[in-house]
Amino acid sequence: MPSTSEPNEAEFAEAALNWKLEKLYADLASVKGKRLTPVEKQYLRALLCSYSPNEIAAKLRVSSDTVRTSLSKGLYRYIEELLIRQARNTLRVKDWSRVAPLLEQAGYKSQNSLPESMPESIESSHLRRNCEGLPDVSIFYGRQEELATLQEWILQDGCRLIALLGLGGIGKTALAAKLVGQIQAEFEYVVWRSLRSVPSVQEFVTTLLQAFSHQPDWEGSATVDVQLSRLMEVLHRHRCLLILEDVQMVLSRGELAGQYQVSYEGYGELLRRIGEEAHQSCLVLTSWEMPMGVSLLEGQTRPVRTLKLEGLNEAPAKAILAEKGLSEAQLWEELIRPYRGNPLALKIVATFIQDVFGGSVAEFLNQNTLFLGDFTYLLYQQFSRLSESEQKIICWLASEGKPVSLSQLGQGIGSLAPRSELLKALQSLGRRSLIEQVKVGSETLFTLQPVVIKYALNQASYY
Repeated sequence: MPSTSEPNEAEFAEAALNWKLEKLYADLASVKGKRLTPVEKQYLRALLCSYSPNEIAAKLRVSSDTVRTSLSKGLYRYIEELLIRQARNTLRVKDWSRVAPLLEQAGYKSQNSLPESMPESIESSHLRRNCEGLPDVSIFYGRQEELATLQEWILQDGCRLIALLGLGGIGKTALAAKLVGQIQAEFEYVVWRSLRSVPSVQEFVTTLLQAFSHQPDWEGSATVDVQLSRLMEVLHRHRCLLILEDVQMVLSRGELAGQYQVSYEGYGELLRRIGEEAHQSCLVLTSWEMPMGVSLLEGQTRPVRTLKLEGLNEAPAKAILAEKGLSEAQLWEELIRPYRGNPLALKIVATFIQDVFGGSVAEFLNQNTLFLGDFTYLLYQQFSRLSESEQKIICWLASEGKPVSLSQLGQGIGSLAPRSELLKALQSLGRRSLIEQVKVGSETLFTLQPVVIKYALNQASYY
């Protein structure tokens, strides 16, 4: 059914950045004999942004037949007559893709739309890379299945937004870096950025536009909405791969997972537009928790996907221990299990075993303890982000030390948190990868990883 709502002038607003819209509106109105309708202006802006009739229909939630009929009976005819009057063309506009090139030839394209250093097409041999902070992954363990999945999503399924989620140290950044090395030849631009310094969304988008234009002093005084529209135009015109790590840095502490800090909500709009709008690029983000709004966009057949990283499989986990020179390989599985294959945790404990026990896994296991070492600080950072209700659940599960049902959990902390709050907190902990689910028959039980239990109990002993 066609939409009955008034056309939104903000839709396809990026056209105003690159086209002389007011002059074009006026000239087409002269051909038509009266002003263009708001819908006609909306469709025209969409065509100038290289949206097909099907994409326009999907974006505006109207039928594709409605769009095609309106174009063929209206705009196409007005454009044909306009070009005839200018003695530039006597052919019919049968294909939507011809509209923008013909109007550009007629002089309606702005001269300052994008920096000249952004050509219309770039040969793959002239890949533009701007990868500050890209880690060296010449030594890389496992993750072949995950790499294959990501390549399929990006190169075959045309995903526009992918979230790599998981506990700190699980290998999200390394996986993203390895992915860049394997698929960068398929893109015109590759840009790697981190939010570790917590830049405002305006500062961040400005750095992206500078990277694309190769102009360090590129003007960044435009409003956020204008900058986002400029960025979306680049992503539409060029095939770009963006990697954005540490997205959790712009999310709130002390709240349920995924909520943006005050004044950083613009990142939510950035992700929404990249996920929703039609373009040929892809943004891969890494985060400890799911940013708000992404879960509403994702789906198995949609261009927004989420990959939640678990620990390494046995073979690559053992390769880490071998690289660290540990002995008694027959005991390595027993060492790997409580750390759930977390690469960073394994490197930390393996270094400790080498330093203190000369590499003897048997001597370490005889101590009957979990060693956290520098992993403690990483857990501290993640625990400091928890809401009060999440902290209550973690502490109670840690004290139980075994999987429990939802009803048992509710009884255990019932006086500490209402049931509705409990359910929301459980979902939030799952989005932070801090809670594990165990299926026993048809019942779902909840528990914690051993390292999380160890940390939570250590923290409780301080109070």
